[in-house]
Amino acid sequence: MTDSFACIANGTDRRFTHQGINCMTQMGPFSINGYIELPENHPWLKEEDLQFFDDVEAHGGLTYHEGHIIGFDTNHAGDCPHPEAEFSGQIKTFPNISFFSGFAGIAHIWTWEEVEAETRRLAEQAANTLKEDQQ
Repeated sequence: MTDSFACIANGTDRRFTHQGINCMTQMGPFSINGYIELPENHPWLKEEDLQFFDDVEAHGGLTYHEGHIIGFDTNHAGDCPHPEAEFSGQIKTFPNISFFSGFAGIAHIWTWEEVEAETRRLAEQAANTLKEDQQ
């Protein structure tokens, strides 16, 4: 069996299956990222560039698409770098206030559990779209 996540896994990966969809979360350079593997016959694969595909909802939109793997990160406006991330110290922040949150906002540090839940939500969308396409 081929490991579709092998090309992006970095040793911090946590893998699981949700509604028949292979999933992975892992620490990125600034934050935790979530990924799913689309099955061979998935209708989203007909799109040339899923990063700009509006029918998929994930935090900050899809920021990764390579082959059958799509994913998102948690390093957007309102997010704060994860303290365990390799380059988190290179972004200037004040306690709980990130450059990305603007001057008035409190930034959010995503936990592993929150990113897993968002990854499961993405997997549910993929599974539901596949079911609808097969009907």
